[in-house]
Amino acid sequence: MIEDVALVLEGGGFRGSYTAGAMKWLYDNGIEFKYCVSISATAVHSLFFMSGRIDEMHEISVKSVTDPRFLGVPAIFSEGALCAYNYMKEKYVLPPYKDALKDLRESDKDYEMGVYNMSKQQLEYKNKFDLDDNAELLKSSCTLPISGAMTTVDGNKYLDGGIDTMVSLKRAAEKGYKKMLVIVTKDKNYVRKPNGFFLTLLLRLVYHNYPKMLETLDHRTEAYYDQMDAVYKLEEEGNGILIRPSRDCGVKRFSGDEKHLEELFQLGWQDMEDRKEDLFRFLGINK
Repeated sequence: MIEDVALVLEGGGFRGSYTAGAMKWLYDNGIEFKYCVSISATAVHSLFFMSGRIDEMHEISVKSVTDPRFLGVPAIFSEGALCAYNYMKEKYVLPPYKDALKDLRESDKDYEMGVYNMSKQQLEYKNKFDLDDNAELLKSSCTLPISGAMTTVDGNKYLDGGIDTMVSLKRAAEKGYKKMLVIVTKDKNYVRKPNGFFLTLLLRLVYHNYPKMLETLDHRTEAYYDQMDAVYKLEEEGNGILIRPSRDCGVKRFSGDEKHLEELFQLGWQDMEDRKEDLFRFLGINK
């Protein structure tokens, strides 16, 4: 087990299938991590990776989001939102979740995921013992503003931790890690743009009672580039290795069919394979 390197995972909605493919490569090569911290969609994928349930990880990352009932008109009719997060949770996540969480809790692995506490208007990290038995916190970790309703757990309302942070280097450093394997879901040509006028207006209408959260969203683009700059710096210092898509497979945050998501999953595996010598060297593995 790798104990001195943190596994740090960016979110990315549908693009999370890339990270799942990269973690499949880790599994295939017998590489386990003592600590993993993730945001958004990868919070779900990494929970199943850390508990050794790779088939379930693949199913959720590729098939659940392309289920015709998950997105758009069917979701609006069934859940009154753009995405049917409750449907996804009940059909795809919950069946293997309890056993996966039980095994993870009984292991010595340290799993964390970021969620945004709307009641306190701040990012929080939850560990394997914080997670509820019904996967409500896990669901909230990938529920973006507007796309779904806030989840209430123990009196607090939650949404996607990506509101505040996309790459949790700071959290891994707080946990004492100096070396990190960072997997992101955007290729090197990706350009993050600020929210457009109409989306900004809609956010202000829906979340007018959460001014601090809205202010955080206003600076999300700058925060993303600051966090990626920190990744580049870590890599330059020899304390980090960055894995990102080697090409654009046409998958966006909320768009992509099963064929394209499978292609992105396989690309994640192949990009890791293409960097295997670098990875083995960085992780201190002799093969």
